[in-house]
Amino acid sequence: MRNFDRVADVLVPNRKLFHISILIISLLMIPGMIYALTPIDMESYNLDSPELDAREVIQNEFPTNEQVVGYAVTIRDPSLHGVKPGLIYADEMISYSGDAGGVFEPVGGILNLSVLREIDSKAEVARANPISEFYRPIVSDVTLVQYHGVITVPDQIRSFMAGESILTKPTFSPFGAALPPKTNWTDCGELDCITFDDPQITQAHIDLAVQRIIEGSDGIFLRWLSIDRGFHAAEDGVIGPIGGSLTKNGSWDGATWGNGRWSASSTWILIQFDMGDAEDAGWTSEWIDARKESGYKWNGFKVVTTPPERDSEFCLNSVESGDGACSWEWALVSLENSMRESDDLTLTFVIAEGINVEVNRELLESYSLIILMGFVVLILLWASLRRWSDVGIVSAGLSLSLLWMFGLIGWVGQASQAVGYPLIERSQFSNLLPILILALGIDDSLHVLHRYKEERKKGLDCNSSAAISVSRVGRAILLTSMTTMAAFSANLVSDIPALRSFGIEAALGVFSAFVLTGLWVPIVRLDVDKWMEKRGKLEPEDSSTIHLVPSDWLANVAKTSAIAGPFVVIVALLISTLAAPMMFSLEGDFKVEDFFDEESDFATVVSLVNTRFYSEGEPGEILIEGDVVDPRVYSAILETRANMNIRGPDDPDRFSISADGNVDLSGYDILVNLAILAMANNITQFAQAGWDPTDSLGGVNCNRSNFGLPMVDDEDCLRFLVGFVSVHGIPETNSTPQLPPTIMALYISPDRPLDPNKPWLAEDGSIPRYERMILRYGLRQPEQFPIVEKALAELYRDLSPFDNLSDDDMKTKGNLDDAFSNDEFPVTWAIATGEPVARYVAASSLQNEMQSTLLLGVIFCVMTLWWGFRPTVLENKERMKINVESGVLWATLSFGFVPLAIGLAAWSVASMIAGSMIAMIVGIFALIASVVWGHDSLALSLLTTGPILVVVIWLYGLIALLGYGLNMVTVAIATLSLGVGIDYVIHVIERFREERYRGETVLASIIAVGGASGVALIGSAASDILGFLVISLSPMGFFSLFGTFSAAMIFFSLIASLIIACGMLGIISYRSVLKDAKLI
Repeated sequence: MRNFDRVADVLVPNRKLFHISILIISLLMIPGMIYALTPIDMESYNLDSPELDAREVIQNEFPTNEQVVGYAVTIRDPSLHGVKPGLIYADEMISYSGDAGGVFEPVGGILNLSVLREIDSKAEVARANPISEFYRPIVSDVTLVQYHGVITVPDQIRSFMAGESILTKPTFSPFGAALPPKTNWTDCGELDCITFDDPQITQAHIDLAVQRIIEGSDGIFLRWLSIDRGFHAAEDGVIGPIGGSLTKNGSWDGATWGNGRWSASSTWILIQFDMGDAEDAGWTSEWIDARKESGYKWNGFKVVTTPPERDSEFCLNSVESGDGACSWEWALVSLENSMRESDDLTLTFVIAEGINVEVNRELLESYSLIILMGFVVLILLWASLRRWSDVGIVSAGLSLSLLWMFGLIGWVGQASQAVGYPLIERSQFSNLLPILILALGIDDSLHVLHRYKEERKKGLDCNSSAAISVSRVGRAILLTSMTTMAAFSANLVSDIPALRSFGIEAALGVFSAFVLTGLWVPIVRLDVDKWMEKRGKLEPEDSSTIHLVPSDWLANVAKTSAIAGPFVVIVALLISTLAAPMMFSLEGDFKVEDFFDEESDFATVVSLVNTRFYSEGEPGEILIEGDVVDPRVYSAILETRANMNIRGPDDPDRFSISADGNVDLSGYDILVNLAILAMANNITQFAQAGWDPTDSLGGVNCNRSNFGLPMVDDEDCLRFLVGFVSVHGIPETNSTPQLPPTIMALYISPDRPLDPNKPWLAEDGSIPRYERMILRYGLRQPEQFPIVEKALAELYRDLSPFDNLSDDDMKTKGNLDDAFSNDEFPVTWAIATGEPVARYVAASSLQNEMQSTLLLGVIFCVMTLWWGFRPTVLENKERMKINVESGVLWATLSFGFVPLAIGLAAWSVASMIAGSMIAMIVGIFALIASVVWGHDSLALSLLTTGPILVVVIWLYGLIALLGYGLNMVTVAIATLSLGVGIDYVIHVIERFREERYRGETVLASIIAVGGASGVALIGSAASDILGFLVISLSPMGFFSLFGTFSAAMIFFSLIASLIIACGMLGIISYRSVLKDAKLI
């Protein structure tokens, strides 16, 4: 049997040099650690995906920098009015009454006059905020009035009551026919038609105005109200539709008309920014690039955000001083904080922003639990080792392991980046590495120190005990470290940089733990004992000392497992049979409560949006590349919109819809129609831009309708209209609001500057190309990944008109120039993208890759163990001699047929989960290893890996049983179970082999495993399990989930090593075991 004697022979006599080396290297690791501990952006993705490529194209190619941020305002529990809001806003929201349930206290809910005044005060606070210099015009889709930066429900009611709304003005149709106002604010019956700011205004005025706005806007105004909006009977109300629903033609179906009022629980405040100007003024939307801010404070046991309020002067100075740009995320949270100062009747939340702020707040709040976890682990380490000096040595080894890990990560990251091949891409998975290293380090330390104590109890001196500990346990730790590194090295074949980096980071961490807890810890123990021995204070190890659990108990557990081996294996297989279907039924998902404190503002607002605004959705985009002003492409927009409104029985129905039930899909065609409507009202500005109303072709070679307006089935007409709006915007007329030119850039833009006087041409007189356009839509409840998958499939079916215009699969990026040279196919790429799609694609890719690399990691573990269990040179010569002497047939089988069969089997299995190159390497390795090392070591490696596969199956089954799905946390824990769990089994197998090598019987060897290795396994498992259970108490979903399933993973690994592995070892020589147990 191979051993680690040479390593022990070097380290023990030269331990002072070893200590000095550890010290010097540790000091060198400090700069690397500082580099490695840079913030991680929770919203950054770096992987190869056409959806993410399209997202990057949109960010880079579209010049508009406008960003709309929403703030939700919801009614506060009326019993709390007049009381300052507490820390947990989730407890103070008014209960959701259900769809169309309405709100009766306060009267009108969010449409209550006092509530509207409070919302108005929030808007004023927003307009006075330091970042208001970056506000840009925003137009109401209800009143078509333009507001500067901020728009609210009170703003739109104010515009309506002031007669500024298009709802109260006569208009013209696209055909030039005069149209009367849709409603009025001149005849208010018994009420005076006063303005919103009139001191005499009453709730009755609000009720009447709201009803007229809803009727006049064909229900568009309803989108500003939560889904519990409803018109309910009230004697002091106005005439309106009690019950019923709005139809697509603007009428009410099933309604009873009578006195009542509208009410709802929530609404929005929308703010539009110019991010380009903000970035020029010293702000950044990239969390990792922003200056470090301390925006938190402790309030009892809770951490609350105290966002810094910065202005452009401060931020520009910060950039110039090298401290970095100010965080835009903090700015938005600071604005929320400012608006919350007026919270009394209502509560205010920023929507879909502040994820990094929230993550860091919850991490800070969880530090107390991490400290408690450390305290629990220290107590259990003492209970296992029974010497505080041992606890101190282990703590030092663990601390230095983390220092080395982060230091090595930092140095490798800097070095690889310097040569142009960055290997380190820190991600959310990087946060899991300290847990992995601590678990491995505790395991290694306990095994090596317990072996040291075991030898001391036998009467050996300190030097000999340390040498045996390093020689025997050190080899096992080397094997556990190499198998763990092999398991994570499977990530290196991933296409995702974050996973490749995770594999490298894990390998560096495992190496650090091996050196410092597997080798250095016993040497430190030796030196401390030698120092105590010189002073006559070293006491002999007491064999009667109980280390957490009596060793004879553990010996009996191992013995019983061996004797009941067949029963143990059958039970394990039965449980696995039950767990396997649950494992395969798991689907990917993203539940906010699985990652964040469910009482946090971030989780609360996500729940609020999903519950009270579920008809809305998170903004998504469809990128179209090609000749996008081709009339066929224009027509495809209309066809796609029509397709999305046709809902079959299998349609997941997850796209944002307007109040009339139509899917909300916006594109440049809407602006083209507005431009035509503006021409019908007033042609002056169009004539100034080159349109000739006296020419039959408008002076731009454009076919005109019978009413003299441009035809959208003519490319020259589209070029003029798109160019005009791109340069001049939409002119204000009786039928259209004034819209800035930047609004067209949200959907389409030319490839070169346009001539303002001839906007269908470029400044140099050439014909511009319009190579890309965006269609914008909303995806409802995007965290439900299985539904998102179905929604995207439905979306691509709806996009079939674009697919018909593409020469290839529209989702495959084609040559853009082909669209302008091939008249038959004007589309080269059409793909869904945007933040919800990017998050789904990134999470799904990570989960799928991690599961694939998990299986590949199992193969790599088997290969590593095969190498680790290989026979010595003498044993190998003896094996080959016996095979040759057994005859030609046996030699042919041993050196030919069997290795070939094993190689083909390995290639076949690897090819199902990896590429052809990896599969071929695995197959060749298996073929050569079968010839050189034989089959016994393969069998032993499979026996070692088998129990861990059971652990993975059980863990996935438990995840399904508890109602969780596959997300980055649960998949990562399953991956960690392979790295951590196999260590437990290897220690059992290695101690069993050592006892057998010394001539012990199978049963005696298994008993020795339980009585010796079992003590260390129990100590390690108890420390890890209780430590993880402490973490599971965290309100932060990420920590809670990770703690719960990590504790389960360690527990299953303990069962796999002490019970299942011992049972399998007993089965190998079952007759011998029964005979030694005197059962036969």
